[in-house]
Amino acid sequence: MKMRVSRFVAIGLIMLVFSVARGQNVYDVMIAGRTIGSLRVFDEKGVDSNAETHRIESNFKVMFYKGTYSTQTNYIQGKLVSATCAHHVNGDLKEKTLTKSSTRTLYEVLFSGEDGEDKPSVVVNKPISTTITSLYYKEPVNITEVYSERYGKMCNVRKLSEGKYGVTLPDGKEGVYFYKNGLCREVKTDLAGFKLRIVLKNDGKTALR
Repeated sequence: MKMRVSRFVAIGLIMLVFSVARGQNVYDVMIAGRTIGSLRVFDEKGVDSNAETHRIESNFKVMFYKGTYSTQTNYIQGKLVSATCAHHVNGDLKEKTLTKSSTRTLYEVLFSGEDGEDKPSVVVNKPISTTITSLYYKEPVNITEVYSERYGKMCNVRKLSEGKYGVTLPDGKEGVYFYKNGLCREVKTDLAGFKLRIVLKNDGKTALR
């Protein structure tokens, strides 16, 4: 029973951990007060001032399960042109989601990997300027929805209080994002009865601006 719960937590965590100037912010990934991994937020600006790339890489270990999670979103003039989301468990690709610009629709979303190979492709017919990954880069002021790079769908955003926002994912789970001076300091969510926290490690001392 414990093994089944641990596996569920491991797979669920890698799906959740998702998520300025050049550099990186580092977050601790915690369950029940114990650090089980880390999440790094990178910012990569190209030579073209109109182009911008956001990237997140995370790793964790729960019992006998090791996992990695990564997302990369590419923008031109503030609009999303492509996004890639992938997560692995014990070295195997569990799921990969590719969002790309399309000539027939605004975006086409393709799924692959062990959990995604049977999923049909979907289309998104609205311009995207903010994603789940974006929430680690800036506070979602006056934003009512963001794009999930994993699910290929839009998610509702609601302001809970000053510097505190709730994001509802397509699976019904909600993540709560906390900000101070516009910087994401912490993310909280519920996972299989466990309270998952993603906490800024450097507390903004060398944080992205």
